[in-house]
Order: sequence, then C-alpha cells, then structure tokens
Amino acid sequence: MKLLISVFLLSIGLWMESGLRPNLFHNNQADTAPTFIAFEKSLRFNIYTFQVTAADSGAVRDLSVKAYRGSLLLTNFHIRVDGTVVGAEVADLDNNRFPELYVYSASDGSGSFGRVYGWQFLPERKADIQAANWLEAGEGYMGHDSLWVERNILCRKFPIYNAGDANALPTGGAKMMRYRLQPAGQSFILIPEPSAGEAASR
Repeated sequence: MKLLISVFLLSIGLWMESGLRPNLFHNNQADTAPTFIAFEKSLRFNIYTFQVTAADSGAVRDLSVKAYRGSLLLTNFHIRVDGTVVGAEVADLDNNRFPELYVYSASDGSGSFGRVYGWQFLPERKADIQAANWLEAGEGYMGHDSLWVERNILCRKFPIYNAGDANALPTGGAKMMRYRLQPAGQSFILIPEPSAGEAASR
C-alpha cells in the first residue's frame, strides 16, 4: 500500500514539474476566446437533410452548412455572413424537385437590414442563388425585413418610413415583395415580381 502511494505522489510531482495542466474545455489554445453557437437548425427535404449552424463571433459570422442525401454527405462548407443569422428554410421554388436552402440574416444596429443567402443542390453540384436588386427596395425602406417561403415564392415584408419617422415608429404602412427563382447561367437568381402599380403601368 505504501509503495502504491509513493508511486502516485511521484507521478503527481513529475506531472507538475513538466508544466502540464488538465484541459477541461478541450481547447488547445488557452488564449483563444470560445466560440458560441448562436443559431442551429436541422432541415429536411425528401431524402435530403441540412444542418445549419452559425457562430456568434462579431458583426460578421461564420455560417456552416452540411448537406446530406440519405446518409451520404454531399457537401460541408463555410461562408461569412453579415449580421446575425435569424432563420433558415428549405424549398423548391422552381419546382424542379431539387432542394434549395435559404438562410436569412439581419444586420447589427438599429436598421436590422435583412439579407438572404441561398443554394440549390443539384445531382452533380451546388449552385449559388443570388437576389436581384435586393437593396433597391423602394422609397421609405430602412430595414426591419421579415423573410419567409410561401409555396413557390420567397416573401419579404418591411415597414415604410416617411420623412421624420423615428426608427421605432414607421408611419408609412408595410410593403410586401415576392421573389421567384429563375436560372441564370450556372447559378440561379431571385427576381422580384412587379408590384400592382408597376404591372398596371406596363
């Protein structure tokens, strides 16, 4: 018994002399700030599964996407997004039976300007989806976007500000914009539908 205690104490002494310390948080870089997951969501479209996570690491966040077809990992990619990730959805806006993934973000600050990031997952590749003229939302637009998918349309709604309105008190009502997905070369593009007034003037 005394021999076992002596060996144990000797081991502790050698461990302390070597400068080693226990790593309780599994972080090999002690001076690196921990990364917190601010958004995490799992989505399914038929046999496809998507895992979306975003780290809270400042004004520009790291977005991670894993896409599976059944148990097969199709892709695992990372991009930098502006602002906070606030939502994610899967859809098939162009009715081609291949899934699209849409991730929504809101910029930091009083405006909370919305943005959409999108990809379509084809049999042989991942295609980017861009939003046409996204910042050209019309007079009175000052952010505060709400974004969602409804059937085969990407919907965008935001308040309208009149001159002199406070940020928290818009007085111009709300505007709804609807976007349809169309092919654009090797990628895809979200095209806004004309409003009722624009359609009548054509």
